[in-house]
Amino acid sequence: MTKGREVFSHLSAAMIHGLDPAYPATSRVEVLRPNVSRKYRYLHVRNREVPTGQKAVIGMYSATSLERTLIDVARDYELDLAVPLIDEAIRGGRTSRNRLGDQLELCPEIRGGGAARQAIELSDGRREAPSESIAAVRFFEHGIGGFEPQVEFFDESGRVLARVDFCNVDAKVIIEVDGIEKYFMDDDVRGNLAKEKARESALEARGYRVIRLSFGQLFRSQPFAHILNTVAARLRQR
Repeated sequence: MTKGREVFSHLSAAMIHGLDPAYPATSRVEVLRPNVSRKYRYLHVRNREVPTGQKAVIGMYSATSLERTLIDVARDYELDLAVPLIDEAIRGGRTSRNRLGDQLELCPEIRGGGAARQAIELSDGRREAPSESIAAVRFFEHGIGGFEPQVEFFDESGRVLARVDFCNVDAKVIIEVDGIEKYFMDDDVRGNLAKEKARESALEARGYRVIRLSFGQLFRSQPFAHILNTVAARLRQR
C-alpha cells in the first residue's frame, strides 16, 4: 500500500485497474505525491496533486481513478503505450472519450495536456488488440489516412466472409496485424493456415491488396513507408 498522500499512478495504477500495457515500459513502481519528485531504483515519485474525485480505492490499494490514470500515462509516455490502454478501457465500456476529455480539464497540471488530448483523439474502442492500437498510432505518425478498423466483408448469402483489422476502401488496401502465434491456438496448424490463405484469396479476388504486419514490424518505419506508398499508388490507379 502507499502511505500518507501517495497514490499509485501511471502504469502501476493501470495494472491495479486491470489494464495490460502493450509492452514493458518501466521497472519502477509509480506513485504521485505533492511536493516530492524522486527516482529510486524501483520507485518513481512524481510531484503532483490529485483531487479527491480523481482517486480510487481498489482492494487494498489507493490509486488514481481510471480516467486520471489514462491521462497521466498519455502525458508521460509515448502514444503507442497510451492509446492501447485507452482503447482497452473504452472497448470494455469502462470509460469514453468524452469522460476522459472532461477529466483532463479538471487536472491541475498543464504539462502534457496536448499529448493527452492527442491520445484521446486517436483512441477507438473498435480495435480488438493492443497491436491494432499501435498500428493506428503508426498510421498517424506516418501520415497514413483512410483506414477504418474491423471492417466486415460478406458473401453472396449475406454471411460474414471476413472481418479485417483495417481497411482503406478507397485504395482497396487491407492491413492485418498478427503474429504466427495466432495459428497455434489449437492443434490444427495446417488447417488454420489453409483457412487464412483461402480468406485472403477471397479478399484479393475482390481487388483488395492484403498487407500483413507482425508485432515486431510495428516498431519499424519501413513497413509503414511501404503501406503509405502502396495506398498512394493504388489511389493513383483509380
